[in-house]
Amino acid sequence: MAKIKNTYRNIKRSREILEVFMKHGMGYVFDLPQVEKYLNVSERIFLKKREDKKIIKLTLPERFRLALEELGPTFIKLGQVLSTHPDLIDPDFIKELSKLQDKVRHIPTPIIKKQLEAEFKKPVSELFLSFSERPIATAS
Repeated sequence: MAKIKNTYRNIKRSREILEVFMKHGMGYVFDLPQVEKYLNVSERIFLKKREDKKIIKLTLPERFRLALEELGPTFIKLGQVLSTHPDLIDPDFIKELSKLQDKVRHIPTPIIKKQLEAEFKKPVSELFLSFSERPIATAS
């Protein structure tokens, strides 16, 4: 049963990742028959349509950074690592991903608390001696 639950969670997260990249005008990266079979009809139409007018005004590096930000801390960390590798990616991407070092929007404290409590099955007050409501930093 745990295996089914993990598989469902992985499929759900994979779908979320795909939707975020599609939202930021990069659905074409997933324009593959193996991926399309997991999409419903409206998502396939959106994938074929490619980008919405508002998103397309941004550069590809900007859209990529925004997608990584929306996907959360693990993807932000990936962007931070990529920003330090000019040997791997284009300078325009380096410049944009460098913003993930110190210009990331913070996640609201109630969301962080809820996630911590869900993961550890205890209230935040039992998990930490103190917990500041105000973020010190948001880049990682």
